[in-house]
Amino acid sequence: MTQAVTNYAVVLYELGIAKEIILEADRILHIEPKLKQILESPIVSKKKKNAIVEKVFPMELHSFLKTVCRFQAISEIEAIFDAYKKYEKQKNKILEAKLTYVTKPNEEQVEEIKTALKNKYQMKQVELSFEEDPELLGGFIIHTMDYELDWSIRGKLEQLQQKLVRR
Repeated sequence: MTQAVTNYAVVLYELGIAKEIILEADRILHIEPKLKQILESPIVSKKKKNAIVEKVFPMELHSFLKTVCRFQAISEIEAIFDAYKKYEKQKNKILEAKLTYVTKPNEEQVEEIKTALKNKYQMKQVELSFEEDPELLGGFIIHTMDYELDWSIRGKLEQLQQKLVRR
């Protein structure tokens, strides 16, 4: 992600536009990929691009999208929307984490994991996604931000192998 993408995402967040409106614009671009091609095209005039933006997108986003088009950054619009979502979660103290497991934990264990992550990162909420991976042999791995906690049997075996190789 480039600094420009991050800057656009922060500006979009600071505009105070409802999240639902931004998600709707993102959805529009995903269901109609030719729309982005038109807005990227150097052949299409600024006036036509502005008219398309006004016709297709929610009014609250007109100024932002026209600016993105004017500075020829529309090719990065999906990345801008993704960065916006991440920034919005960060500002609202929502942590995204992924739990990779062999045996899915019960609700009590999930709540303990969420509580531990909330405390570690001082977050209000944890959005935990799950992925089954039988190759772990047992245990689990938690992935989030800059952190990976590997409590899998495969991970323990790899650590043991590294210790033995160093001797």
